[in-house]
Amino acid sequence: MKRSIAARAVSKARKEFGKWSLSGGAVRRKIYYRLVSEAFGREESAVDAGITAYHRTLGSGREIYTLRRNVHMLEKGLTMRPRRAEFALGYIGTTVGAFANVHEAPYPPLGVEESRWMHAVLTEYFEATSASENPKIVRLRADFARLTPLRATAVSIASGPHPPQAMPSPISIEDLQTLATNRRSVRWFTEEKVDRDLVDAAMLIAAESPTACNRQPYRFLVFDDPESVARVAEIPMGTAGYGEQLTGMIVIVGDLSAFFDERDRHLIYIDSCLAAMGLVYGLESQGVASCCINWPDLPDRDRAMAQLLGLAAHERVVMLIAYGYADPSGLVPYSAKRPLEAVREFRTLS
Repeated sequence: MKRSIAARAVSKARKEFGKWSLSGGAVRRKIYYRLVSEAFGREESAVDAGITAYHRTLGSGREIYTLRRNVHMLEKGLTMRPRRAEFALGYIGTTVGAFANVHEAPYPPLGVEESRWMHAVLTEYFEATSASENPKIVRLRADFARLTPLRATAVSIASGPHPPQAMPSPISIEDLQTLATNRRSVRWFTEEKVDRDLVDAAMLIAAESPTACNRQPYRFLVFDDPESVARVAEIPMGTAGYGEQLTGMIVIVGDLSAFFDERDRHLIYIDSCLAAMGLVYGLESQGVASCCINWPDLPDRDRAMAQLLGLAAHERVVMLIAYGYADPSGLVPYSAKRPLEAVREFRTLS
């Protein structure tokens, strides 16, 4: 009982101090966020854990984020006009070393298409720099040539730099506008389960979304059995009143171990949400409704979800998406959008 009374007193004092701090100036707020609030401290811890995890992959045969970033930068260099005879001297050694480690690992963490892309880009890099007599490039060219050639595997498009797709878009702007306009956040679903093939088809759309340096710092955890969906749905705020009848739930998790510097800490949110919109439209185009669920940055809910899903210290929940077949007897909010003039502004700098 004494502990309960003390805990309530501490909680009340924290709230009062918070009101005093947040209603004041910058100094008060800095004191509050340093001494009372956990919000930024938890983010700092996650970012630090991500950077630590990133560096632990180096030389391990699992440096996939290093490879994705570096090979992407090489590929950009190959597309520059005019193409330089020498470039990427600051990171080509790291790239070849990482590729060798991953390529020779017993269980390579890369898919065939990703491996083929990296091999194709490195091959073209050494062809583009063939006239260079720089000792580093000469040595690394020989190192790369000694790697076991990858099996030829058909992929959807050229594996390295290639001209833009010349074919016209099969989707008109009017069709896309109709899809976007008709899509609404649905919270009431039938009991019919969505086939996993439909979810995977939408995931392939999401996976084509751009990410910074092609690092793809996220994963989508999909739940479609009633017990799991219910357990996940009860953690975030905003599901009260309808969470108990959801039939499918996706948790988007950002991976801060994709980055070696805190400057990139926001990219898990940017890149994940770009992918999320592709996923939502992919579901909608197949007749599957969805509802984006905000994830609150609250310590108790962070801990509960991390424990439930077994998340690493460098992983953070970005958002959730409920999905299923819309109940025709349910209602959806209209949610009027701001006019074009309110969100778009053409400008000229002079």
